[in-house]
Amino acid sequence: MKSLCLSHVKDIDGISSAALVRASTRSEFMLVDYDSLFDALENLPEGLEDLYVCDLGTDQSRFAAFVDILGRLSRTIRITYIDHHYLAPEDRAALKRLPIELVHNVGDCAGMLTYLHFKDSLPPEAAMVALYAAVTDYMDDSKKAKAIMQTYDRHMIMLESSLLSYALAKNGKDPEYPRMLVAKLAEMRLPHQIPGVVEEAIAQADVVARLIGRVKHEGKMLENVAYCETKQTSTGLVAKLLLGAFGAPVGVAFKRKAPERVEMSLRCTSKCEVHLGKTIGAIAAKHGGSGGGHARAAGCTVPASEMLKVIRELDQAVAA
Repeated sequence: MKSLCLSHVKDIDGISSAALVRASTRSEFMLVDYDSLFDALENLPEGLEDLYVCDLGTDQSRFAAFVDILGRLSRTIRITYIDHHYLAPEDRAALKRLPIELVHNVGDCAGMLTYLHFKDSLPPEAAMVALYAAVTDYMDDSKKAKAIMQTYDRHMIMLESSLLSYALAKNGKDPEYPRMLVAKLAEMRLPHQIPGVVEEAIAQADVVARLIGRVKHEGKMLENVAYCETKQTSTGLVAKLLLGAFGAPVGVAFKRKAPERVEMSLRCTSKCEVHLGKTIGAIAAKHGGSGGGHARAAGCTVPASEMLKVIRELDQAVAA
């Protein structure tokens, strides 16, 4: 294997990024999450010449280790790092000192950044794949995404994006399903043309319809944060539903990742005036966990014993 793309497994932004890299470079790909990123980097195939890392940020507590790994790997591998998660100025400077190609902008999703980076070697329809990422990551209002959207039927892009997102949510526990989506998108297949996607998306729509009532019954509300435990693959979806169910500025959905650890997803409305990614990253680190993300969408992993303390501290931070 000469070329490999590591990209985020849990959302369409990461899926689209991997598909665009593959369409441009014909590289192999591996889909990972934030927790398995380090293991993937430490166990790369022998003989690798090019590595693309997409939509995979890391939190402040592990950033120095992340830079160290990239620096070590860059001695023998050409690395392109494409991401849109928030970076502190000193962290961005540390990355720029490395002999890697850094493509970073918080104003666009990773899929859009990947498309723009490889645009000259991609077919015209690859722009649609970038738009799927922008829509599902709530970043289709950027200047670049708006300009591209104007050249397509917006209703079709929204439909195709929703089909992808719901189908992935329905099958997220199957590691082969997101891989299949990457392969088909890299071939520029429209989502509604991929076998099973429409049916799986409709099935997920039924799941969401039932969840709307359940989160109101099972969730709890603090002053600013509504929270709920879930077994759903897409904890981000449940966090979004909590916003509507409770009229809360912030929604937090969590699930047991292991007996001692809890994975949490956070979503917020414009009523929340703090940067969710920065805020939860700092809070999680204080309680023996790690986290980060965007202004209105973030996540963390914390010890189960600290979970309620983290939520209460988040509630206080939002109120401040």
